[in-house]
Amino acid sequence: MQQKKFDLEELKKILFWINTGTMNIFGLSKYLKNELDSEFYAIYDTPEKPKKFFQTQKLVDFKKIWFYNDNVEIDEKVDLDYLKEFEDKYKINLWQLASTERIFLYNEFYKFSDQEINSILEKECKFFENVIDEINPNYIIMVKPYFHHEMIFFQICKAKGIKVLELDLTRFPLRCSISFSDNKEKYQQFQIQNQPRSFDELREYRKNNSSISQDTDYQSTSKNFLDAGLKYILSDNSTLNKNYKYFGRNKIKVLLNYIYDGFRVRNRKKFLDKYFLKEFSKNKKCILFTLSVEAESAILFDAPFYINQVEVVKNIAKALPAEFTLLVKEHPASGVRSWRSTKIYQELIDIPNVVPIHYSANMEELIKKSSLVMSICSSSSLDALFLRKPTIIFGNTDFSMISDVKKIGEIEKLPEIIKNELKREVNPYNLEKYIQFVEENSFEYNMVLHGQSMQKYLYHGSLLTDVEITEDKMNLFLEETKTEFEKLKNAYLKLL
Repeated sequence: MQQKKFDLEELKKILFWINTGTMNIFGLSKYLKNELDSEFYAIYDTPEKPKKFFQTQKLVDFKKIWFYNDNVEIDEKVDLDYLKEFEDKYKINLWQLASTERIFLYNEFYKFSDQEINSILEKECKFFENVIDEINPNYIIMVKPYFHHEMIFFQICKAKGIKVLELDLTRFPLRCSISFSDNKEKYQQFQIQNQPRSFDELREYRKNNSSISQDTDYQSTSKNFLDAGLKYILSDNSTLNKNYKYFGRNKIKVLLNYIYDGFRVRNRKKFLDKYFLKEFSKNKKCILFTLSVEAESAILFDAPFYINQVEVVKNIAKALPAEFTLLVKEHPASGVRSWRSTKIYQELIDIPNVVPIHYSANMEELIKKSSLVMSICSSSSLDALFLRKPTIIFGNTDFSMISDVKKIGEIEKLPEIIKNELKREVNPYNLEKYIQFVEENSFEYNMVLHGQSMQKYLYHGSLLTDVEITEDKMNLFLEETKTEFEKLKNAYLKLL
C-alpha cells in the first residue's frame, strides 16, 4: 500500500543546504521527498568530484540546484559600497565572521589578503541574495553553521523572516535539536513537569547522557589511509585551484605538510607529557579553566572576542582572589587539531599562579577539587553544575540560559564576578528545568555516529572529501542507515 503524502498548502518551497560534511541533509531530502508535495531546491557546498554525482543523481528530484563554489571566484575589484549596504540591510557584521573563519585564520598553505576576503564576501553575499530572491523559500534545512559563509546565509534567511530548521547536537550527545536557538526564547516561561531530582539522581542522568558512544571512532584505519593516499596521489586535483578553500595546495605541499605534522604532533605531545600535571594534589584553593579546541565554531561564532585563550587565562589569573590558584586543563580532543604549539604551552606555564593540567587528568576529580569552573563555552561548565560547582562562561551557548550559569559581559568586572560566583549555591531545580526543556525540544539521533558511517561509506574514513560518488554507493549508505534517516525525517515532519 502506497504511503500517503502530506498535502500542506503552506509548505511549497524547501531549500536544502548540502555540504560534503553533512550528507545526512541530502539523505533527509530523499526521505522527506517521499512524504511531502513540495518544491525542493538545493545549494551544494562540495568539491569538484562529488559535484558530478549531484548534477546527475536521480534519487531526489530537485527543481533547481546551485553550487556555491561556482559562484565565488575572486575578482580584482570589490564593491565596498555594496558590502556596506548589505551589512546595514541585514545587520550582519561581515568582518566579524570573516576574521574568525578557520580557512582564513588557520591556513598553513595560503595567506589571504584583505582584498581577496572582501571579494569572496561580495560574491557569496550576492549569490545568496539572488538565490533567495529567485525562489523565495518557505523553509531552509541545514546543519548548524560551521563556516563563515554558512553563517552569512543563515543570518540572511533569518533577517528575511524565512524559517530556518537547522540541525544541531545538544549537550546530551545522543539527542539532537532543530532550531534550538529559536526555542530558547520559550525557556523563561517553561514549567517543569515533576519534582526536581536530587543531585545524586541528576549526576546519574548526566553520567548516562554525557559521552557520545562507546562505538565512536575518530581514528582512521591504516587501510583507509593507504587507500586515500593512493587516490590523492594518482588523481587529478587541478580543478581545486579554482576553489579558494584549496588555494596554495598541491600534492607535494600536502604530503610534506602531513609528514611535518607527524613530527610536530609527536614533539608537542612530549612537551605536554613532561610539563603538564596528570594529577593535582590540592593544597590550596583553586579555580579550574578548561581550554577549548582551537578552530571550533563554539569559539569562533559564540565567543569571537575570546579566540586567544592564552589572553583569557592571563585575564583570569589577574582577577583571582589572593587565596586561589588557577588550574588550566588541556582539552583531550586538541590532538585532533595537532595539539597547540609548544610556544603557546610555554606561555601558559609562564603565567604566574597558573598550574597546567594534562588532557588525560580526570575531569570529575578536578571539578570536585575546584571552587569554581570557568570556560569559553565548554561542556565542562555544564558538568560543574551537576557536581554543585558554580561556573562562569565567556560565550553564548545552548546552556547559558540556566540561571546558575554566569556569562561574562564586561571583562573589567571579572574580579568582582569571580568573588560573587564563588558564593553561589547551585539549585537542582535549574538543572531539572534545563534537562526537561532540552528533552522536550530534541529527539533521539546520534549525529556523530551517523556522520562517521557516511565518512566510511563515501570518504575513505574522512581522509578525503574530493572523491567521486556513485549512485550505488550513495544508495547503499541511505539504505544501510535508514533507521537514522527515519528519525531525522520524523523529527522534521513534526515541524513542517
